[in-house]
Amino acid sequence: MEIKKNLYYALVAQIIMLVVSCSTNLILPKFVSTESFSYWQLFIFYITYIPCLALGLNDGVYLRYGGKHESELDCKSIKSQYIVGMIYQIILAIIVGGVLISLAEDNKRKIIMVLVIGYYIVYTGHNFLGYIFQAINKTYVYSKSIIIDRTIFFTAQIILIVLGIKNITFFSDFYIVSLSCAWLFLIISIYPYFKNTPINLMLGLSEAIKSMKIGISLMFANVCSLLILGVGRQIIDSHWGLAVFGKVSFSLTLINFALTFILQISMVLFPALRRINGNELRIYYSKLAKGLYIILPLMYILYLPAQYVLKIWLPNYSESIDYLSIILPICFFDSKMNLLGITFFKVLNEQVALLRVNILTIIFSLISGVIAAYVFNSINGVIIGMVSAIVFRSVLSNIILSKKINVRILDIDCLDILLALVFILTNIIFNWWISCSLIVGIYILRISILSRLSLSNI
Repeated sequence: MEIKKNLYYALVAQIIMLVVSCSTNLILPKFVSTESFSYWQLFIFYITYIPCLALGLNDGVYLRYGGKHESELDCKSIKSQYIVGMIYQIILAIIVGGVLISLAEDNKRKIIMVLVIGYYIVYTGHNFLGYIFQAINKTYVYSKSIIIDRTIFFTAQIILIVLGIKNITFFSDFYIVSLSCAWLFLIISIYPYFKNTPINLMLGLSEAIKSMKIGISLMFANVCSLLILGVGRQIIDSHWGLAVFGKVSFSLTLINFALTFILQISMVLFPALRRINGNELRIYYSKLAKGLYIILPLMYILYLPAQYVLKIWLPNYSESIDYLSIILPICFFDSKMNLLGITFFKVLNEQVALLRVNILTIIFSLISGVIAAYVFNSINGVIIGMVSAIVFRSVLSNIILSKKINVRILDIDCLDILLALVFILTNIIFNWWISCSLIVGIYILRISILSRLSLSNI
């Protein structure tokens, strides 16, 4: 019953996030200049990495309490960790923020950095409490906070557009304000647990250190996961400038529609999977692999007519939409990695293995990006390197997990890579409707051979 409730609210949150993402990524670039929208992309880019200042505290709390029932919570420890964590993170944010602002190249980038630091302080407070509710399988509370956040930001965004305000700083301000309201909701929701609980700063410090030791590997793994694409984007910004960075970032932003939904599902699955035994894990792993084999290729089919419409709607971003035809496999394999790879690495407490996989992938992405940019001067080369890195990470993770869970899904991985290659090549060679027909035909063929795929040891 709890899982159904969690999934229901996760689905509602995802639908609202989808609407807001469509508004932000399809209406906002139509309304503001390409330069302003590039600064918006820069803001989003930076706030993606700034949570690493938490030094693994939130991740550690999530791993320590993941799968526990609410009656098992040590509220005194959690509340004390929360207060200690907020104090040190605010101090750290001010110090790091001061350094980053002083290093910023121009005033606009300085303003962006101030907003990024403001966002981080709000985000880390919201994230800690959200993880507590996720850990005890009450993810619907966290989903409600996301609904509040996105609804307020969407409303503010529409008002700003109607009023004709094109200064992107106002949109960033309300991005922070909306998350602040979501944070307030979580504070009210956690209050019954914290109401009569005393704060012990020494206990909070020792427990926070313990949580950071447990969570630091997962935190670094998550940061490394972001850096796989981040190094490529940074190379593009350094070598070709902000305008090209904005175009490629816009393409990557468009694929986040599917990724956010997958993240919502994995958020619900983690505490539930933590409570089951090894044999059931194998069954779930197999079912998820087969389910993704059927569902994920639909994004290729949906993209082909969508890109035709997008080019009409956003003619200034036609180059970004062309990049999307090469970038889309990132969405496919990242979705697979988030649901299968990262979820099961966390369930098995294999954060160090996940970190190693991500470090190897960053090296792959960095080397390919540097060669493509500085030797061949090719943006497409950098993008293909990013795609190849994401595919490499997904396949390597599945090989490692398959051995640990005793399930083989190499057949599925090979077919997924083949489909990605066909998708990219048909988009380069043919018109969108011919490509669509070919991909639909291949998809039907994939489904027909599903029963012949051998997932051993199930």
